[in-house]
Amino acid sequence: MRAITKSQESPPCLAVQPSGLDWHRFMQTPCHALVAGSLRSEQQHLCCYCEAKIAETDSHVEHLVPRSRDAAKTYDYGNLAASCNGGAGQDQHCGHRKGGDYDPTLFVSPHSPAVAALFVYGIDGSIAPADKQNPAAAEYMRALLGLDCPSLTGRRRTHARGIIGTLGASPAQNMLQWVRKYYLEPDSTGELQQFPSLSRTLLERPSTPESSSR
Repeated sequence: MRAITKSQESPPCLAVQPSGLDWHRFMQTPCHALVAGSLRSEQQHLCCYCEAKIAETDSHVEHLVPRSRDAAKTYDYGNLAASCNGGAGQDQHCGHRKGGDYDPTLFVSPHSPAVAALFVYGIDGSIAPADKQNPAAAEYMRALLGLDCPSLTGRRRTHARGIIGTLGASPAQNMLQWVRKYYLEPDSTGELQQFPSLSRTLLERPSTPESSSR
């Protein structure tokens, strides 16, 4: 997971929603589409939890503190993020998996800088609690969101292999610079390549990805 900076102002329409308006009714309004688009944009079109690419058709507006726990935060832009739609069965992950299992003592918001230090990522697609961090919170977040489900593990593994294969055993400095720019910086439309935390693990370490995989 990566820390998300709330870089955009809330769409003005969000602040003038009628008191007690049902969220499902709000989802049918133009304001909901504006909010969802604003969230995707400030997240550089990545899921707030798993860092996979998201678009309008495969994501939803996520309440970090669930509506059932604090109805006053239903239309609080600071409590909203864009999550992917996850999956089903053993591959269900992120916002739709989170459901009612929210524990405020263990949940780490993707808007908190602390979230970036929760996990370490392996070239095999694995995700594990980072050393010297709060293991209870990391284990809770990994299980709550299904971040180690088979589909995400496989997608991260494929992503890592793509980076390693592009660089080769002894990449030239200009190639390494290009790959770092491509994977770690947003493009001209503001979109970032998926799984930046894994990419950073591979591309910002002293050794090359190829040597680190031996």
